[in-house]
Amino acid sequence: MKRRIPSILLALVLAMSCVSAFAEDAVSSATVNITSFPAVGEHENAKVLVIYFSTDDTVKAVALTAAEALEADVFEIVPEQPYTAADLAYYTDCRADKEQNDSGARPGIADWPESLEQYDVIFIGYPIWHGQAPRILYTLLEGIDVSGKTIVPFCTSASSGAGTSAVSLEKISEGGVWLKAKRIDNHSTAEQIRLWALSVLKETAE
Repeated sequence: MKRRIPSILLALVLAMSCVSAFAEDAVSSATVNITSFPAVGEHENAKVLVIYFSTDDTVKAVALTAAEALEADVFEIVPEQPYTAADLAYYTDCRADKEQNDSGARPGIADWPESLEQYDVIFIGYPIWHGQAPRILYTLLEGIDVSGKTIVPFCTSASSGAGTSAVSLEKISEGGVWLKAKRIDNHSTAEQIRLWALSVLKETAE
């Protein structure tokens, strides 16, 4: 009986690995019609960077889909203190409510981009929280220098538009040429997002 324990443990580990693999590939999105994350690798000479913040799979799915089409590098904004479901229970005086109601709130970021020097264009993706970008985007943009870069803001939302979210971010950022924010339409497919990202990149080059 004792000899079977390692085999049983190995089987359990392999089973858990398979579950993790499928969980990573599966996309659970609130609004977009994307069923799997594309594989996005590093590009030594990439001129485009996609930065995103996502508390579910929605912005992440859009960001990775765009990055794949653009052959761009990717940077995920990871909070020092992860957001729980309770933190995101809007209109309950939850953490997200408090941060969005406090113009000075600057949630901590776990890691920062090493360098932005090589990039000409930076796509920045975020969800809309109470009509604006989450305050953690303000933390990022007050801590990096985007001078000389073209900034392409995009957002997702179940119902709200982009509003003044990008304008607010531009006001606190260090330079950069900001394009008008793009709200990714509900039920957008991966192909639609690829075509949008490529069309924007083409516009920045003209």
